[in-house]
Amino acid sequence: MNRFVLCGVSSLILAVLASAASGYHILKKIPILTGEGTWDFGTIDGPGRRLFLAHETQVEVLNVDTGELISTIPDTKGAHGIALAPELNHGFISNGTSATVTMFDMHALKRLADIPAGDLPDSIVYDPSSKQVFSFNTVSRNATVIRAVDGSVAGTIALDGKPEFAVPDGQGHVFNNLVDKAIVARIDARTLAIDRRWPVTDCDRPTSLAMDEQTHRLFIGCRNLTLYVMDSDTGKIVTNLPIGDNVDTTAFDPATGLILSSTEDGIVTIIHEDGPDSFRLVETVKTHKGSQTMALDLKTHRLFVPYGDVNKLPPETPGGKLRKKVAANSFGILVLGQ
Repeated sequence: MNRFVLCGVSSLILAVLASAASGYHILKKIPILTGEGTWDFGTIDGPGRRLFLAHETQVEVLNVDTGELISTIPDTKGAHGIALAPELNHGFISNGTSATVTMFDMHALKRLADIPAGDLPDSIVYDPSSKQVFSFNTVSRNATVIRAVDGSVAGTIALDGKPEFAVPDGQGHVFNNLVDKAIVARIDARTLAIDRRWPVTDCDRPTSLAMDEQTHRLFIGCRNLTLYVMDSDTGKIVTNLPIGDNVDTTAFDPATGLILSSTEDGIVTIIHEDGPDSFRLVETVKTHKGSQTMALDLKTHRLFVPYGDVNKLPPETPGGKLRKKVAANSFGILVLGQ
């Protein structure tokens, strides 16, 4: 009895502290001198205490407690994201340039297979309820669904929109932002079909996405400096709050009730969920210009924010996109904590 009371009191203290001021600040910098190119999303293996970070041509694997670089997973052409299925000992990497998903052994950190995906796979998530991986393919505007147990393809879902970030709810649904339509699509993980399409009114380019599974609230980061809160059962917009410019990642910490959004202008905006319909801006924390992705460690509540000095170069062909190049010896990870 006393143990449960103590746990409840501890949770209450965490929530009170978070609602007053987050206290987040930069604890240390971890330089990474391997690899070339820009970075994208990171994913933390909580039980294994490892950070997997997409670093264009390879995935960096670090010990989250010591900052030590453990290993790299090489030859990931245009790596964007990593999904982990720890109970199956399988990880999955979306490779935008090669249009594949790399399946790897989480313990040995060895490649097991390269699975064909759609055109430019980007966001990738694992749904534990169906034991399937969903790779969201930006150019082909579909999702490749992979059985996490063996890497076989279960099917392809047409999205009728350009997908961005996705999140599972643990109850058989996967939510996905359609950035060009300002819509959140809800996918039935059993039938592999979209069963709801909800507009995010006034949102410009819904990009990042996180969820509070207990209160059924989706946190949608939009490129008009706004975070929208949506009821995941009805699609109703509950409220919206200000965030930084050019958001790419939003995370939710259920222990503290904090919603954290990292943006390209070099800040993390921190919002507290007081209740399902009550949210409050806590503070903003400076990081590094261009640091618009991050990963949250739910054990220590620390943030791992990749950084580097990014130079923009002319397009390779007339009318093409500007290219990004990270200055030599400038790449690393900021560790933020309380």
